[in-house]
Amino acid sequence: PGGIGMDQHLVVFREVAERKSFSRTAEALHMSQPAVSQYIASLEKELGVRLLERSNKFVEMNKAGEIVYKYAQEILRNYEQMQILVSDLKNDPSGELKIGASYTIGEYLLPKILARLQERYPQIVPEITIGNTDEIGTKLLHHEIDIGLIEGNYSHHQFSEEQFASDQMYIIAGKGTSLQIDGQVSIEDLEKETWIIREEGSGTRKVVEDFLDMHHIKPKRMLTFGSTQTIKEGVESGLGISLLSSLTFAKEIELGRIQKLSVDGTPIQRKFSIIKNYHEFHPKALDVFEKLVKQI
Repeated sequence: PGGIGMDQHLVVFREVAERKSFSRTAEALHMSQPAVSQYIASLEKELGVRLLERSNKFVEMNKAGEIVYKYAQEILRNYEQMQILVSDLKNDPSGELKIGASYTIGEYLLPKILARLQERYPQIVPEITIGNTDEIGTKLLHHEIDIGLIEGNYSHHQFSEEQFASDQMYIIAGKGTSLQIDGQVSIEDLEKETWIIREEGSGTRKVVEDFLDMHHIKPKRMLTFGSTQTIKEGVESGLGISLLSSLTFAKEIELGRIQKLSVDGTPIQRKFSIIKNYHEFHPKALDVFEKLVKQI
C-alpha cells in the first residue's frame, strides 16, 4: 500500500504518538493542524483500524497504535539507513555519528581521536555521550548511540566486542602520605588507608573491587566519588589513595602532585573495547571512526 508516501504518514504518526498532541506535532513538523489530522485519518483508513484515542486534553495510542508505533520506528530507521547508504556511495563519509565512551576513555583518549576525525573527515559530526561502562552499554542496547568505547567488558549477545587498546592501572597516593613511597607498600599498609573509589557501574570501580577481593583487603574506610577528577583532587590533598588508569594522572605525576605506589600485583592491565550492535547497518562514518580508534 501507500508506496513511497507511506513514510510521511509514519513520520506524522510517530510525532503525534510521542507528543500526544496534534497541535504540537503540527508545530514541530511545520504543517497545519488539519494536515496532521488528514495524515492520521488516511493512515487509519489504510490500516482499517483506529490508532489513536482522542480526548479534549490529549491523544493516546490504543493497542493497534502501539503496534504501529513500534514498527514505524523500525521502518523509519531502515528508511533513514537506506538514504545514508545510498548517499555514502557517492559522497565522502558524512553525517551525524553518535559515539558513547566511558569516562576514562571519553576524557583522556577520545579528544585526540576526535581531533584526528575532524582533520580527516570534517563532514562527520560527532555527538558524544560520556557515562560509565554500564550506562554506555545500556545506551547502545537502546540504539541511543551507534558505537561505544568502554573499559573492561560489557558482554551482551546483541553486541560485538573488540579490544582496541590496553591500559595500565596503578595505586596512587598524594605527596605528603605516610606510606613508604620508594620501597614496596605492603597489603597491610593498604588496608589502613582510606580508599577513594568510583560509583557502581564504573569500569574503574570493577577493577578496584577485583583487586581488593583478590588480596582480601578490607579498607578501613571507603569513599565513593562520581568522577575521576574529584578522586584525583582527593588523593592530591591527602584524603586517601586510589587505583586509577595511568592515562588519567599523567599531568599530576609530571607536576609532582601524585605518586604511584609500588605494590605487588600492579600495574593492573585491562583492555579498552569497541562495542557495536551486531548485524546493524554501519554507515561509512562509523567505519572510518572505528579505524581511527584502532590506530590510536
